[in-house]
Amino acid sequence: MSKQTRTSRPGRTGVFLFTAACGLMAGLPAHAAETVPQEVQRLRAQLEAQMKVSQAIQARLEALEAREAADAKAQAETKVQAEQVAAQAATQAKTIAKLEASSGDNGSFTMAGGRPTFTAFGGKGTLQIGLQAQFDAAAYFEDNASVKRSGVDLGDGVNARRIRIPFVFRYGDVTATVTPDFGGSPDGRQNTQYLYEANLAYMPFKGFTAALGYLQPNISLQDAPSSNDFMFMERPAIMDVERNIAAGDARAAVGARYYQDRFFVSGFLTGQAYGGQSTTTATSSVGATGSVTTAISTTQPSNGQQTGAVMRVAGRPVYGEDYDVHLGFSGSKVFSMNQNDSNRLAQNLALSVQPELRVDTSKLINTGSMPATGVYTWNPEVGLRYQNFLVQAEYVEIGINRQHQAGAGLGGASQTPDLTFHGAYVDASWVLTGEPRLYQSARGGFSGLKVAHPFNPETGDWGAFEVAARYSDINLNSHVQRFLAQSVTGGVAGGQQDVIQLGLNWYPNDHLKFMADYQIVDVSKLSGATLQNQAGLRYQAVGFRAQVAY
Repeated sequence: MSKQTRTSRPGRTGVFLFTAACGLMAGLPAHAAETVPQEVQRLRAQLEAQMKVSQAIQARLEALEAREAADAKAQAETKVQAEQVAAQAATQAKTIAKLEASSGDNGSFTMAGGRPTFTAFGGKGTLQIGLQAQFDAAAYFEDNASVKRSGVDLGDGVNARRIRIPFVFRYGDVTATVTPDFGGSPDGRQNTQYLYEANLAYMPFKGFTAALGYLQPNISLQDAPSSNDFMFMERPAIMDVERNIAAGDARAAVGARYYQDRFFVSGFLTGQAYGGQSTTTATSSVGATGSVTTAISTTQPSNGQQTGAVMRVAGRPVYGEDYDVHLGFSGSKVFSMNQNDSNRLAQNLALSVQPELRVDTSKLINTGSMPATGVYTWNPEVGLRYQNFLVQAEYVEIGINRQHQAGAGLGGASQTPDLTFHGAYVDASWVLTGEPRLYQSARGGFSGLKVAHPFNPETGDWGAFEVAARYSDINLNSHVQRFLAQSVTGGVAGGQQDVIQLGLNWYPNDHLKFMADYQIVDVSKLSGATLQNQAGLRYQAVGFRAQVAY
C-alpha cells in the first residue's frame, strides 16, 4: 500500500468509534426507567463489546494492508529479477552466436543424427560420414529327391551383405555423395566393382531434387525405403529382377524427383550400371535361311551402351494420424540395348535372380541369353497402414521385344515371339511394441521404425519387436509347353519360384537391428530337349542378420 493509504488508518478507527457512540446514545431513551448506576453499567458493557469488535476489524484491516504491501514488494522484486534474467539470456545468445559463427568459419564437429558431422564455411558447408554394415548367416534344408533331380545343393555359410560408408558433402543447395560398398553376394561384388553411388544433387526448394551421376533411380514401392528399413532380409525376387533392368544400384542416370505431403513423382534417364560395360563382344551374321549366328569375341570393345528411362508416380490420397492409404505406379523402358555386337544384330539380355537369401549365390531360375531389341516393365503398387500394422503388395510385368527371324520350324518358320514374364508379392508387418512404420512423402513409401523405448535392462525396456509375413512369386517362363522344344514354340523356360516367408525383427535402438527369417521355397523348372524333365528344387531355409547403421 502507499503512504497515503496507511495514514488513513486513524481516520477509519475514529469513524468507527463515533458511529458506535452514536448508537449507544440512540438507545438511551429505551432505558429511561432504569437507575443511573444500572444504566452506566449497561452502557459500559455495550461499549466494551463494541470496542472488541472494532479492534478485531482493525486487526483484520491491518493484516490485509500488510499483505498488500508484501505482494507489491514481491512483485517489484520479481520484475527486477525477470529483467536481470532476460538481460543475461540476451548476452548469452550473442555470445553463442559469435562462437557458432567463429567455429563455423574454422570448422566444428558434432554427431548430427548419430553421424560424425564436420561444419565449415560459416555453417554453409557440412561433411557427414555414415556407416551401413549388414552381416548375414543362413542354413538350407533341401529335399533330397529334388537335390538329386536338380543337381543343386545349396551351401550354408555367412556373407557380408552390405558394408557401405557414405561420404555426404553439402554446400548450400548442392549435395555431393560418394558411397563405396565392400559387401555383396558373396563378400565383395562379383564384378570387383565397389561403388554404391557417386552423384551430385541440387535442391533449390523443399520437395524438389535434381540429380546426376551414379545413383538409385526410384522404381517400385519395395525400392522406396532404405535397405536399413527392410521388413525381410531381401526384396521379393520379382522386384530385384525389375529394378536391375534399367534402375538398381549405381546406375548412371540423370533426372529429378518432386514430392509434397500427398504425392511423389520421379523420372530418370538411365544408362549402364557402374562397371556394366562389357569388353566381351559378339559378332553376328545372317544365314541363308534368315537365322542369326553369333560368335563371341573378347578382342573388340563394346560399341554401344544401354539407354532407358524409369518413372514413378505415387502418393497417399487418404491418410490420417493412425492410417495411410498408398497407391502408385512404376515403369521402365529400355530404348537401346547394350550393343556388344560388332554388327549390332545380337543384343542379348538374360534375366535371373538369386534366392531371397544371399548366402548361397546359386541362381535357381534363369532365362539364359535372349536376343532382344528392347525391354519394358510396369507395376502397380498398393499399401495400407493402420496404426502399427502395415500391408503392401505389387504386381510386375516384364516384356521383351525380340528380333524376328525366318527359318525352318513349326509351320515352316522358326518362332521368335515377344516374351512376357511376371511376378507379384504381398507382405505384412505388425510391430508388437506399438511403433508405426510411418509414411515418408520424400520417398513415396513407408519408413522403418523409430524405437520408442531403447533397450535398457535397468528400466525394463527392450526396444522394439516386429513380426512379418510374405508370399512372393516370380515366373520366368514364356511361350512354354511341356514336351515341346523351345525352338519350336520360340519360348523361354526360365523357371518359376514361390516363397512363403516369416520374419522376426528386434530393434534395440535406432541404430541396431537383428533379423531372423524362415522360408519355404518351391522352384519349378523344366529341362531337356523337349522340356520333358522337372529340374526344380524344394527347400526350407533360415537366415539371420545383424545390422548397424547411422
